[in-house]
This record gives sequence, structure tokens and C-alpha cells, in this order.
Amino acid sequence: MTATDHAAGREQRTGRAHAVLATTADLPAPWAAICGASVDIVQGKWNGPRGLGAADPCPDCRRLTEADAPLGS
Repeated sequence: MTATDHAAGREQRTGRAHAVLATTADLPAPWAAICGASVDIVQGKWNGPRGLGAADPCPDCRRLTEADAPLGS
């Protein structure tokens, strides 16, 4: 999976952005981020302004989505 396969989630308590599997984003809250954090809000794409472009994206989610990216991308 790549960053485009994930939705942007956010913890209300901290405001930190997390990656959530896009296939689970339509399920009821709370969601589990790929790093294991509980996410209260899912809105937008992980590779957009509410995910990687946010002020505080989760470093573990960033690392995990980059690790899944195909070589040369």
C-alpha cells in the first residue's frame, strides 16, 4: 500500500494526523491508525493537507506509508 491508499485521521486530544486504511474509513468511529493509535476523525487523504501536509503528522504513520511505497516512486 502507498500513501494514496490511506485516509487522513486525527486525534482530537492532540491534533496529530495519522494514516488510516482507506478501506476502513467508512466504518464507524473510532478508527485505528496504521501505527495503532485511536483516531477520532477521518477526513481527506493521507497524502493531502490533513495528513502528510498537516502541522503534526505522525512520524510512525509517515514511516509506515513510505516503507510500503514501491521502489522508484
